[in-house]
This record gives sequence, structure tokens and C-alpha cells, in this order.
Amino acid sequence: MTYINGLSSKFPENKISQDEVIDLGRKIFSKGLKNYEKIEKVYKNSGVKNRFLVKELSWYQKKHNWKERNCLFKTHSLKLLSKCISESLEKSRIKPEQVGSIVLINSTGISTPTLDAELINMFKFNNNVRRLPIFGYGCAGGVLGLIRGSELQKITNNPVLVCNVEICSLTFRPQIISKENIVSTALFGDGASSYILDSDGVCKVKKNAEYTWKNTKQLMGWSIEDDGLGVIFDKQIPTFINQNLQKVVRMFFDENFDGYILHSGGMKIINAYKRIFNNHLSIEYSRNILEKYGNVSSVSV
Repeated sequence: MTYINGLSSKFPENKISQDEVIDLGRKIFSKGLKNYEKIEKVYKNSGVKNRFLVKELSWYQKKHNWKERNCLFKTHSLKLLSKCISESLEKSRIKPEQVGSIVLINSTGISTPTLDAELINMFKFNNNVRRLPIFGYGCAGGVLGLIRGSELQKITNNPVLVCNVEICSLTFRPQIISKENIVSTALFGDGASSYILDSDGVCKVKKNAEYTWKNTKQLMGWSIEDDGLGVIFDKQIPTFINQNLQKVVRMFFDENFDGYILHSGGMKIINAYKRIFNNHLSIEYSRNILEKYGNVSSVSV
């Protein structure tokens, strides 16, 4: 059996209130959109009160090229990961040389060699440690990392380090005046998390499953642009969740639950969870995370 130990999370120093982001959005978007005042309501309806960003707000008002964004992604990712991994190892009383595998999840920046190669040097993990970098799963990567890590732990019977890092804010492109860009500024923040999966510990991983809906690529993702990654964010996501999520949960799990740990994607998504799961009290955990940190993609869960 696999257990979760040493769960840790770290965030940048810049704590930004939603009111500050509203002011930023007004400076950037109000001149380019005739109905901006109507669209601006998305900020107050998002469920986000604060979030953490790697750069000061003034940085996001200017254009930046892909090279600069990606260099900053790597620098800040390693800074956050080094802090939370150190804490995870300390909490779980695992030495770096005991770690048999590293699973690293992200979707907001690119590095080759991948960031886990950097971590091997920083923490002096063994040369034969198994590496599984996973890119492109977006928010779902938070759960996918747990699944893949659990599989590795069972196969190898050695501790597995799982870490997620998302620097969502560095993908923001202020010259793009679009509803998708406004929604992304209303929701997303930066951060990292890590934990150890082992054969003994605090929280048991009893079962897992995964499911991919076909023909849904238009709902969320990135477009590749000259200056970086462009957000694809369909307004139908909450409706899709409301119509489809419960069927999949029932397909895989037929037992009663004490509660649910659900991705804090936005207030419309939280409200969809409430309808699906009969307003279960545990949904409040997801709402609180959204309020304090925003949507941090794969880190959130």
C-alpha cells in the first residue's frame, strides 16, 4: 500500500489582492474593449481574493519575449521547488539518497533538460534515480502526478518524490485584448508543491483511476505564439463539468465518501461541484484554497 507523507507547498513573496489585479486589468483592457465594465465583473465573481506572483504587478503591464519568460520560469520554479522539497524530505524523514523516483509535473514553462535534472544536482539524489517529467496535463496534473507516483512506488517499493510547479502568471500577454486573457488574470497564481509516496505513512492511497473525454481539446490548453504560450479557456468548462463529471465519478467509485478534494478552478466550477455533490461541506476546502491562492493549476489539488 502507498502512503502520502511530507506534503508541502511554497509560494512567491509577492502577495497580490484581487483589488490590485482589478486595477491592473482596467489599465490594460479598458481601452481595447467597449463593454469592458460588464466583463470586469469576472474579477469579483471569480472567488479569488489573493494570489501569489513571481513578479511585481508592473512587470505584467509590459510585453515580454518567450526567452525572457522561460528563463524566469526556470529560475522561479527551482527556487520554489527547492524550498518545498527540502521541507517534504524533512517532514517525512527521508534522505535524498533514499528517493528511488522523481515525478515532476508542470504545464506553464519548458526546460530541456527538464527541471528534475536540476533537482538531482541540487539535492544530490542518486545517479540511478528514476525520472518522470510530465508536461501538458494542466490542472489535472495535480492528480495525475499522484497516480503515476503511486504506480512507481508499488513497482519499485522505494520512496517517490512527487512535485508540481506552475508559474501561470509568466504566460500573461498584455497586448492580447481578449475575454480569455481577462479570465486568466482573474483566476491564476503561482506556486509549487511536493510530497513523498512511501510504503508507510500518514495518508493511504487506496485506489485511483483516470478518464479522458474525447474531442474536448477546445476547452482548455495553450496555443503556441511568437512571444510565448497563449491561453485557451472556454466559457463552457463549468457547464461541461456539471454535465459530465458525476457520471465518471460513479463509473469508477460506488462507495460513500467522507468528503471530496476537488480542483479549485474558479467559483463557477466550485458551484458546479456543489450541484453535483449536493453541496457537500468538504467542497469548502476547495473554495478556501481558491480564495487564498487563486487557481495554481496542477499545484492546487
